Amino acid sequence: MLDNSNSKIFLFVSLKKYIIAIIDSKNDIILKEEILTNEINNIEFPNLIRFLDSKVFKIEKKFNNFIKNIYLIIDHTDVHSINFSIKNKTDNILLNSETVNNLLLEAMNCCEQTLRSLDILHMKVDQFCIDDEIYELLPDKKRCKNFSIDLSFICMSNKITKNLRKILSKYQISVEKTLSYDYLKNHKEFKNKNIFEIASNVLSGMNENDVTFINKMSKNQGFFEKFFNFFK
Repeated sequence: MLDNSNSKIFLFVSLKKYIIAIIDSKNDIILKEEILTNEINNIEFPNLIRFLDSKVFKIEKKFNNFIKNIYLIIDHTDVHSINFSIKNKTDNILLNSETVNNLLLEAMNCCEQTLRSLDILHMKVDQFCIDDEIYELLPDKKRCKNFSIDLSFICMSNKITKNLRKILSKYQISVEKTLSYDYLKNHKEFKNKNIFEIASNVLSGMNENDVTFINKMSKNQGFFEKFFNFFK
């Protein structure tokens, strides 16, 4: 039986192929269904619907359970990065999670207009600048005079993601999160792993500089909590 609590179900969508893959709690692939496509510029949604029609019921019957939630992995030229730098405006700064959280929230507010027609697939800290020194990770340092954060927003048009969510809703499937294929494959920490295992590791918070969006009603907060707790 398919255990929705211990397994992750992925739908990979690109111009070249569609894949449904299921991995277990050990990140082993227990099922993989794939079809090649001949799409040129855009995802052909009728082709995706035919693929899902042929696979969703087959998978649910095999595991005697419904697919309720799915993670999308998208490989598309529309996915792009927006880089942003934000600086703390006060002196004698206390370095803690609240300071970082506030700065990240300010960055989100500053970019609100730019991001209005986009879905943020990933948000990550590229580097911290503390008293003119660069750090990849937030150091164990209590106070500083100058503090700034360089960020990347990995985005794509929300028209595409809305269409994909609408299609999946016809099968009573909800999208848990949408991930960028290019972003995942460039994770040097997970080199030589398959894309679904990389995605599972990213979703589990194994990359410290990925910003995790946390629902304010959730009691089980994510790995990035020490840096960022964004209430959506």
